[in-house]
Amino acid sequence: MEDEDAMSDNSVPFGYGASAFGSEAEEEEEDVAIHRELALRQMEMEAVTERYDVDRAASPAPSYESMHSDVCTGAGADSQCKIQLYRQDSSGSSCCSNSSDEKPDEEPKDVEMMPEKPNNTPPLKPELSVNPNEKRYPALTVDFTFKVLQSSLQQLSPEHFKRFKKTLWERYPQHFRDQLSSLDIIDLVDKMLELCGLEVSLNITLVLLNEMKLKYIAEQLQGMCMRNEVRCELKKTLKRMYEHVFEDLPQQTRFEDVCTDLYVTDGSNAAVHSEHEFRQIKELHEDSRSNKNLLSFTDIFNPKVVEKRHIRTVITKGSPGTGKSFLVQRFIMDWVEGRSHQDIFFLLPLPVKELNQVAEETIGFVDLICRLYPEMKEVDNLEFEGCHVMFICDGLDEYVTPIDFRNTAYWCDHSEAAKTNVLIANLIRGNLLYSAYVWVTTRPVAINRIPAECIHQLLEVRGFTYEQREGYFRKTIYEKELAERVVAYIKSCKTLYIMCHLPRFCTVVRRLLEKDLRSGERPKALTQFYTNLLLLHIKMRGMTLLSQDGEFFLKLGKMAFQLLEKGVFLIEKDVWDKSGLKAEDAVLTVGLCTQFYRETFMMYQEKVDCFIHPTLQEYLAALYVFLSFMNHKRNVMESTKMKKFPSSKVDLVELYKSAIDKALQAPNGNYDLFLRFLLGMSVEANQELLSILFVNTRPMQQAQEETANYIKKKLRDYPERAENLQRCLDELFPHPH
Repeated sequence: MEDEDAMSDNSVPFGYGASAFGSEAEEEEEDVAIHRELALRQMEMEAVTERYDVDRAASPAPSYESMHSDVCTGAGADSQCKIQLYRQDSSGSSCCSNSSDEKPDEEPKDVEMMPEKPNNTPPLKPELSVNPNEKRYPALTVDFTFKVLQSSLQQLSPEHFKRFKKTLWERYPQHFRDQLSSLDIIDLVDKMLELCGLEVSLNITLVLLNEMKLKYIAEQLQGMCMRNEVRCELKKTLKRMYEHVFEDLPQQTRFEDVCTDLYVTDGSNAAVHSEHEFRQIKELHEDSRSNKNLLSFTDIFNPKVVEKRHIRTVITKGSPGTGKSFLVQRFIMDWVEGRSHQDIFFLLPLPVKELNQVAEETIGFVDLICRLYPEMKEVDNLEFEGCHVMFICDGLDEYVTPIDFRNTAYWCDHSEAAKTNVLIANLIRGNLLYSAYVWVTTRPVAINRIPAECIHQLLEVRGFTYEQREGYFRKTIYEKELAERVVAYIKSCKTLYIMCHLPRFCTVVRRLLEKDLRSGERPKALTQFYTNLLLLHIKMRGMTLLSQDGEFFLKLGKMAFQLLEKGVFLIEKDVWDKSGLKAEDAVLTVGLCTQFYRETFMMYQEKVDCFIHPTLQEYLAALYVFLSFMNHKRNVMESTKMKKFPSSKVDLVELYKSAIDKALQAPNGNYDLFLRFLLGMSVEANQELLSILFVNTRPMQQAQEETANYIKKKLRDYPERAENLQRCLDELFPHPH
């Protein structure tokens, strides 16, 4: 024990093991060698025939044990520690012999270790040096480090892997006491992370791979680590871009607070949602033969489905307001937060609004990506093995120059400059970055522009089911009691409940009902919801069109009214021409109309144009009648010749009386909803909202009172129509007074 007492006077670096050569007859020489090694502190011990067991003061990295934390300290981080130094019994290890004079039953002595004085000599093994006070880059997690080390070692041949383990054990005895020859790749990586921590494990692996002249694998490992840091920065950028949603509210709303499930189907040629409170619209009914599979959110780019069906490009269509952008935003946020699709290494949305700004430029694809996401400048190649890349083009139909796939040049060089439409077309084709995933969302009108051979999977977003629309209000309204009152209200109005299949309409309903019901009012009018929806469409994409054609909405309403008069809900090509309108303006620009394809015969499909919902056609028809009266002093209800009244005799009451009579005389209540919308437009609040479409506004209280008296008289004459006539009174006076 005198030798050990002598050793206690020396300062021994933490984690430094002891070794010796020789037989039992050479024990004295071994002890001298040990003292020499401890005094020098910088000499490296190579072959081991006799070992000392070192109990570390620091436990293995806590982040690795928990498999959750992003903070990890490497072994040997403490500057002061106590170690227990003793020789093992010969039976304690099959790979070591023992010639110690120490009795097995004796307790090992604690040796107080003092911090080593700094010197100018660099450490022999810099890869083991980790500053415990330095904050680790957040991208370096246990999960990533385990996977990247496993991936690197899997590329070694059996001989190289055997050599790697042998060198690892011999070179770093302070970490590995037992031989590693029996460990497979997973167990070895597990052992390295447990004993060395994250940074040290990566550093050791890089050093050994370079020493073994496996530079390709080492460079690949370094590249993955660098790309992982870029990925972390990309996630931060995407979180800033997509964590909020405007939703036509004055303040920002967290996307997590409004995100709910959507009705997504796998298939194509779905008809527009045509459920109606009063009508059976056969021409818009979906073919009963079509089989639509309801998909969950995680089914989109599910790795198993992608591999089984060889999916690269997914096209998702949907009518305006059905929630396509919400679906994309949820996909992005779930990837950013690590909840799903983590097999995708880089997720790169290509916002169409930003693409429109560079539509006339000539730019390389990589340069375009770096302009959108500057952090990607660190990545010189997007076709790196082990890094799946995914691009999202949300709203391809909004691209300023429609992409002509048939006549667009083929382009394969992602570094060579070209027009943006050429780059996007070839990305979808698969000529640029064939290994990348591509997800395109669009309105149905643009589907036929994409060649069928480029579409590996076609999905459709159809808004909300009944359960989902109720779930939306319950999630987005924080006050549970108020949320239940809102749900009860929309269920009490069938038309409102039907229209809430559109998520965009739901945002309008929530904003209005939350305000009114919280203040104790119970609104009874339907018109205000549709007026706010129309205004939202105008603000989003229709203001430019309105400035170019001041009577665009008058023309669109006239077309809606004429079709309503004929009992027609499909818009034929000649109808567009006669109305002086372009389908693209109504379908693409303001999004009040939509297009879809339906199968008429086995091998034939026809394109169908219509309004996004039949009730919106009835609303726009009523808007046209009201605008004609307000702006042109015409009562189009009197005759098809649009009789013009003298300025002094324009009378809103006469307009309303003729509309009421028309609705009462029509069979099956075909004008009931139209009448309610027309009466509701006389309300001052709706006139204020629609002031951008009116030449002037005027008080209408007297006309409303006279119209109400006329409706009450008709209640006695038409008791079978009492329910709708009462709702007409509610439109004239939406708030109790």
